[in-house]
Amino acid sequence: MLQPSPVADGKKRQADATHWVALADARDLSENEQQTLVAWLNADDRNLGAYVQAKSVYQALNYRNSSLSKLNPPSLTPPGPSRRLFMSSAVAAGFAGLCLPQKVQDHFAMRHRGRQAPQHYVWNGNRVTVDARSGAYFSSSKTKNIMQVADGRIGMEIRRHQAWISARALKLAGKDADFDIKLEGQKIILSLYAGTMSWLDDAQHHTIKSPQIFHFSSKDNIRPELIKSHTLTGDTALIQQAWRNGQIILNNSTLQSAVEEFNQYYDTQCLISSNRLSQRKISGSFDILKINDFVQSVSFLLGCKTRYEKRKIIFYV
Repeated sequence: MLQPSPVADGKKRQADATHWVALADARDLSENEQQTLVAWLNADDRNLGAYVQAKSVYQALNYRNSSLSKLNPPSLTPPGPSRRLFMSSAVAAGFAGLCLPQKVQDHFAMRHRGRQAPQHYVWNGNRVTVDARSGAYFSSSKTKNIMQVADGRIGMEIRRHQAWISARALKLAGKDADFDIKLEGQKIILSLYAGTMSWLDDAQHHTIKSPQIFHFSSKDNIRPELIKSHTLTGDTALIQQAWRNGQIILNNSTLQSAVEEFNQYYDTQCLISSNRLSQRKISGSFDILKINDFVQSVSFLLGCKTRYEKRKIIFYV
């Protein structure tokens, strides 16, 4: 008997996810439909990922300009009654051993364009920072706060209630913790600045302590593994967290690493003409949204030249 190809299987999963997202937005799901959706989500962790991804695309193109962006700081509270809220079963089903919460409030915060400063939210007393080109899905009830990281980098200070965090197949739980979580290629990077968290690995719970950076593998539906970890010093932690305040701090950093930081925020990309120049070191504090200040500083400090082309800024000697 022929087995479906991974490509065909992925397309069907995507189509199923799109169907459920659109249906849940159009009307309330019946009890049978709700049970069918939960069963589908529980059948495969990839179904949850497809559902959250479909939700992010739907809401990014969906005709909804969330009221979150108009508040300062914006609060993750329900939008007006003109739009239905998505049910939380998608996220809840992604955590083994968690039952489906009742009376939930769901939101998707997405920073899908460049040239955006990180945005701050208050979510049930917890402080959340969403970086540019990043997205996360938040679900909460009286007993559970769940965040599903979809893309990019998210910072969180858990101040009141325990929260469950999911990034691809990695599942974490924490209370009174301060951390950043970043999806980078085939890796998930957790920077834990304060407090402790639990890494929920199958039936085992591993306690991970601050201040440390943890690198996890992240390949499709394969169980994540801890690749490496190292201690965060006080200075390094301050540099790591600077993005939350719209700053990039360079401490004897290579020009290449500095350029990579700025390129996350702009459609216009910085390029370096030679390997030798890319390894030159630079220090300083820069505003994320003032790339011209950065370019001028590099030119002065390193004695190099710059050339502006269409959507390119080239550093050369």
